[in-house]
Amino acid sequence: MHTEPVEHMKSRYTILLTNDDSYVAPGIKHLYDVLKEHHDVVVVAPQEEQSGIGHAFTFNKPLSYACIPQSAGLPGYMVAGTPSDCVKFAISFILKHKPDIVISGINSGENSGISGFYSGTVAAAREGAFWRIPSFAFSISGGDTEHYIGYAGMALDVLDKVMATTQPEAGEHQVYYNVNFPLCLPAACKGIRVTKQSLAFFDDRYKRVESNDDRENYIIYGEKKDVEDSDSFDSRALINNYTTITPLSYDATAHWSISGLSSLER
Repeated sequence: MHTEPVEHMKSRYTILLTNDDSYVAPGIKHLYDVLKEHHDVVVVAPQEEQSGIGHAFTFNKPLSYACIPQSAGLPGYMVAGTPSDCVKFAISFILKHKPDIVISGINSGENSGISGFYSGTVAAAREGAFWRIPSFAFSISGGDTEHYIGYAGMALDVLDKVMATTQPEAGEHQVYYNVNFPLCLPAACKGIRVTKQSLAFFDDRYKRVESNDDRENYIIYGEKKDVEDSDSFDSRALINNYTTITPLSYDATAHWSISGLSSLER
């Protein structure tokens, strides 16, 4: 993988744009329309929806890609794979040069708390971080075209402001940014909170659904539980109509446990 640090504070970046809702989703189109006015954007997105697929990638079968149809109004490439595939394949094969930034979104549905571990949107940003590239995942809690257009503009603002801050060097603990927009209209958003990742989770349950075959089929459902009371956590701040920026790292080591386990070493 590439390891050189990215030069920051440019006036115009080369951005790799992807998502997990597929190239036909409105979120990626609205975000592209905003970003292209300020930066050079290359779209490499899944051919089919890949929501909830996490960091899965294609390993034991061939991967294919093609140009996005002109009718989509979104120049770029569609990949018959996952969001992580899109980032890997774009950086290592499609693109001649490593992009300055990887952006994933705008996802339909928030990805705060534990949801981020299941999210293909967040996984694409994590994959970008693996390549030592500043990476962002943008998700929206819900809404219509007005929400997407307004929050696409806010995504550009967040991108520019984060990139203008002191960025970590390409090293052991690369940071990527999980950004979530609230359910309210952009005009009603109370502001931005830089938050910790919530430990809130969905109490996953399953119910039987009707089907046309003889098998018993079930669908998952549930509500978010154990949401912290403080706006310093992404899930609560999002509920309270704040946009949240949660800096994440892919170092998942439980550092506090190492000393307690040291007696096991031989």
